[in-house]
Amino acid sequence: MKGTANRIALALRKIYPAEIITAVTVLAAVNYFYFPEYTGFFIADYNPYFIVIIFFSCFYGKLSGIFCFILSVILIASIITISGINSGIIKLWESFISGPAFNSATRFIFLSFIFSVIMGEIRDSLGIIITKHKNKIKELESKEIKLEHEIKAITLVNEEYQDRILGQQNSLISLYSTMIALNSLDMGKIYPNILEAVVKFSGAIKCSLWEYMREERKLKLLAHSGWAEEDIKERILSDSSSITGWVARNNEVFSVKLLQKHNNLLELDTKQNIITIPIIIDNRVWGVINIEEIPFIKYNLYSEQLIMMIADLAAPIISNAIRFDEINKKGEIDLITGLPSLDEMFSTLKEEYNKALNDNTKLSLVIFEITNSQELTEKYSDEKVLSLLKDVVYELKTISRKDAMFFQYKEKFQFSMLLPNMDYDGAAMQCLSFIEKINTADFKIDEDLVQPEIILGYSSMRPNLKGENDLMMLSENLLEMQKI
Repeated sequence: MKGTANRIALALRKIYPAEIITAVTVLAAVNYFYFPEYTGFFIADYNPYFIVIIFFSCFYGKLSGIFCFILSVILIASIITISGINSGIIKLWESFISGPAFNSATRFIFLSFIFSVIMGEIRDSLGIIITKHKNKIKELESKEIKLEHEIKAITLVNEEYQDRILGQQNSLISLYSTMIALNSLDMGKIYPNILEAVVKFSGAIKCSLWEYMREERKLKLLAHSGWAEEDIKERILSDSSSITGWVARNNEVFSVKLLQKHNNLLELDTKQNIITIPIIIDNRVWGVINIEEIPFIKYNLYSEQLIMMIADLAAPIISNAIRFDEINKKGEIDLITGLPSLDEMFSTLKEEYNKALNDNTKLSLVIFEITNSQELTEKYSDEKVLSLLKDVVYELKTISRKDAMFFQYKEKFQFSMLLPNMDYDGAAMQCLSFIEKINTADFKIDEDLVQPEIILGYSSMRPNLKGENDLMMLSENLLEMQKI
């Protein structure tokens, strides 16, 4: 019942009853009070009721026209009835029906009804068409707004991809150069520098570096970036209670999208892992780089691959620093050149040689010597020339492979370099780059420009070698040939 009443009320509102009642009532009042002799204006040339009915039919539709027509007939009948109260209603109606106004009345009723229906139908049809067009316009406006939002989003993504595509090669070169520049032996500097590279090339807002202590089944926080003090709740994590530990235990790369596929990861999720990458040293997980927060537009496969590259490039840097730290603790580091001792070189060469044999990989050895060292020491001191040797080693490190290892050699002004996974041709190309670098670099002693004269000898593993001593002998022989 309530629904029916609501529908009726809605239909009544659509025919504008207040306007119709007001207009017809005013017209009837004018008819009754000012033109009583023209009841209904039936004998007039122009019938105002007809005009009102057509008006509402044209402007408000068929229902409004019919309602106006019915109301006009009722009011005209009421006027005729009221006029016949004194002279007799029956006689008045008989006189009306037999009089000339009757024909006008029937013509009025017929034409008014027909025209109210026709004109109202035309108005309703036009109204439906107009309403459809309005709805279509609203729908198009809604779609336009939606498209504008989509275009803005696509524009942002497009700009990101354009920057990424146009700068991809430069980014990779820049990444490699950045990581080479981080090639330090200072453990305290390496860890935060690695995270700086992560932030620079991935856009991460918060990230951290963890060391995996396998025997203790724990991870230790080494460095963090973007963390507030309250974020540092624990510096030690169990390897079984977090995704960071899961990555370290399983040597798997984690991305937050994996949570949709693996329920076991959902149980470990603490909302602190978006991208988590293991760092591999000596075929074992040494530690983990974890991204806690990153802008949505930067979270993609490209960023993930960049972080993986950073982890790969950081591994030998960390490994060298760890080995250097161990050697330093034994007191086997030259205080001036900063190079590991000859004994450490023999030990490392033997280890790398056996490893290359077992893994069926390559190994190369390069021996360097400053041939004008006597001339330089006569003008300067031994210590200053050894500092020059340190500068030479630094320049070579900037262009050498990330896994290259430098050592002191047999003579005071000699040093050596081990190149794992490099064959003879690769070592030859590398040595040419070394000579070019040394010849073009500027070296100073006491603000004086000096030019160290460097010769080198190199060799690589081959089937007929009996051991690591043969590798050293071949390199030394080539070095001696350079002196002739």
